[in-house]
Amino acid sequence: MGQHIHEHVPKRLTLLADFTRVRDLMDAPVNLSDQSIPRFRDLVERFVAFCDARQVLSLDEVTPIVAHQFVTAKTDSLAAAVATQHLRRSWLRLLFRYARELGLAGHDPTIDLVLPPRSNLACRPLTDDEVAVCRSFSLWSLTNTRRPAAWALAEATVRTAELPHIHISDIDLENNQVFIHGSPRTVQRRGSLSDWGATQLRRRIAEMHARGTGDSAFVIYEGDGSAQSRQASACLAISDTLAAAGYVGERDVRPLSIAAWRGAQVLEETGRIEYAALELGVRSLDRAARLIAFDWRACEDSS
Repeated sequence: MGQHIHEHVPKRLTLLADFTRVRDLMDAPVNLSDQSIPRFRDLVERFVAFCDARQVLSLDEVTPIVAHQFVTAKTDSLAAAVATQHLRRSWLRLLFRYARELGLAGHDPTIDLVLPPRSNLACRPLTDDEVAVCRSFSLWSLTNTRRPAAWALAEATVRTAELPHIHISDIDLENNQVFIHGSPRTVQRRGSLSDWGATQLRRRIAEMHARGTGDSAFVIYEGDGSAQSRQASACLAISDTLAAAGYVGERDVRPLSIAAWRGAQVLEETGRIEYAALELGVRSLDRAARLIAFDWRACEDSS
């Protein structure tokens, strides 16, 4: 009898059920921030309508062609801006990451979706939405704490050259800060941890303490190799997340793009490039401006 009822349920409900399950997973606190959830939910609702209009009956039926059509769809009869296309692809990629986790799809229709670069820069800051996507992809398993901890430190402006030198004792979870030792290109400073980042580092430290690791141990690098192998290992911890999120092929995205994101945040919050330079640990205001793609000369010309 149950099978007979199922056969008469409109097929489009399968698609709606898929999205409902993804939405429930998305709402889990460990996955997305409160700021990111509404943006992701809005895109999901738009994509539901888009798929429904094309008689796509489940997430597993979404093809690369459908994904491309959605990402590049016009906005108000105008061609979608490159930034809009990148945003749609980022959230769509995250949607299918959740769908695969739930067993609702066995593929990612955006995996080969190449878009024009967002900028002509050698390295640009990530956007807030890209950071949200990468945070989720860093959490690739419930037991691995290293990759999200490395991403959390990168958000606090820790470079790959600095990452292997962060000790457990350098983390101040009461004040959401980390002491950064500096490098030949950066100065010593205190980095600010996001609430998400503090959560990931709390998980990492608890897991290390459970293994009997003391506070003098390094948070990310646990080997005894050379300086070069330490930095390579740290760089890989960040690059793995960028690759999983689909950004490794973007020519203007590098691990440094994460610190640049934080510097751009500080500039937006304070309006002071010198504060951004202090946060980034760079000695030159010009270097800070280049890093966060801020043209202060243009601002002077328009004043």
